[in-house]
Amino acid sequence: MSKAHRGKGARAEYVRSGRGTCPITKKTGVKLLYEQEIDGKKVMVSKAAKAAIKNEQKRTVKAAKKEDRKEAPVEA
Repeated sequence: MSKAHRGKGARAEYVRSGRGTCPITKKTGVKLLYEQEIDGKKVMVSKAAKAAIKNEQKRTVKAAKKEDRKEAPVEA
């Protein structure tokens, strides 16, 4: 399996070896290797930020499904 976000490939492909400050987590010196759309803009985020965004989306979908089940009439 390829390792696109490590070593020589990452250093050559990204500016400053893909390192910087994550706009989501505000951590400095982390690899910004994943492109995410935030407020209509595409920005590079860290692996942790990408996971946090994805997990938040899962939680909102799950909560919406739960609300739909509550609102559905109970048939006997």
